[in-house]
Amino acid sequence: MLSIRASIPLAALASLVACQDGGVSPPPALSATPQAPAPTASASAAPTGAALGADLPRPKRPKTREAPSPEKMRAYRKHLAEGRLLGGKSQWPEAIKEFEKALAVVPGDAPALTELGWAAFKAGELDRAKQSNEEALRRTTSPKLQAMAHYNLGRIAEERKDPKAALDHYRKSVALRPNETVEKRIAELSKQEKAPAAPAAEPLPCQTAAVKIADVCACLTKPEPGDPEVPRPCEPVKEPKLPRPELTLLEAQTGVFQTDWILVAKGEKGFVPVGKIGSTHNPGAFGIYEELTIPTVTEKTAGKTTVLWFEARRDRHDSDMGIDEYEEETVRTVTLCVPPQGKTTEWKCPLTVPVERTYIRDRMQLEGFTPDAETRKLMTKGLPIKEGWALDVKLGDGKAEVSVTGGKPPAQVAALVGSHPL
Repeated sequence: MLSIRASIPLAALASLVACQDGGVSPPPALSATPQAPAPTASASAAPTGAALGADLPRPKRPKTREAPSPEKMRAYRKHLAEGRLLGGKSQWPEAIKEFEKALAVVPGDAPALTELGWAAFKAGELDRAKQSNEEALRRTTSPKLQAMAHYNLGRIAEERKDPKAALDHYRKSVALRPNETVEKRIAELSKQEKAPAAPAAEPLPCQTAAVKIADVCACLTKPEPGDPEVPRPCEPVKEPKLPRPELTLLEAQTGVFQTDWILVAKGEKGFVPVGKIGSTHNPGAFGIYEELTIPTVTEKTAGKTTVLWFEARRDRHDSDMGIDEYEEETVRTVTLCVPPQGKTTEWKCPLTVPVERTYIRDRMQLEGFTPDAETRKLMTKGLPIKEGWALDVKLGDGKAEVSVTGGKPPAQVAALVGSHPL
């Protein structure tokens, strides 16, 4: 689902409320305004700010899992509330049991996994705490919930005397959702440990030239150590048609819940991935779904430079049943790829720009939903919330110019504004 699927569901509550024990820094405070998640796949040159989302009809979403019955949801909320209450009394082993019961009702629920992870951390069960929070990260695309899970993992790393890992998790947490408490922990740890350099852009996988497309697929879908040994799909995308015969666009399941759209070029030595056009993360949990579409691929010119212009769009839906809220997000991106020309002998995709984001968070209006006092603390105020921003990409002489045309994009997107050589 977004990229993007984003929000702070009920699980974060345990992590937020339960960890307020004496003498321990409280967890990050809730924010009424969700932060923009890091974009992944999306499409097309940006419209003006006034037209944000005007031409973006919501696609039909297949069911990701049958919704729990009202009876089960009442039991789910009851166990979460009991777990939070016990956590507030520092009765962590008892709280763990309640969160386990919530997960028995809704298996794989990311909010309950995060709650369980915090309770296990406070109970001193560090292996279990780490496993539960990592599973929560795999089960959600909610930036707020991911921020909380990273915060919890940072605390676990600190307990294990691993400040580098703790800093890494805390930085990921504040990137997803800026928070003063987490920033203070970063500042404290940075005094003890020299901050590591900013990570380089993630390299493309499978850079050894392959004889056949099937060999590229085998490399892209190879399970990581510890992943289930089950077949993962990988096949060429039939639509849209690519204007160059040496190019193939693959849709490949590269992780347990991850699907990537990888552009592969055939050169003198064989087939090699040259760019990632988009991705989705679908953890298979009820209420969470991402869908990627690539409506157009167009060959353009930037002066004397030939450019392949890929447009992609990712739609995300995330339901937080525990707090009667849902959110929907659409992110569109433009990826520019350049064929071999002049002294360049290989294809390259030097620039990907998220050109538009639209976001809404509102009530689900669940029948019979009656929140308790702790749940009310987690519910977002001021709903509905609607946000968005837009960028524009213009091709010049061997370069691309990026500008803001609407809204206020997040820092990592605003950093793309300016001129980029192609």
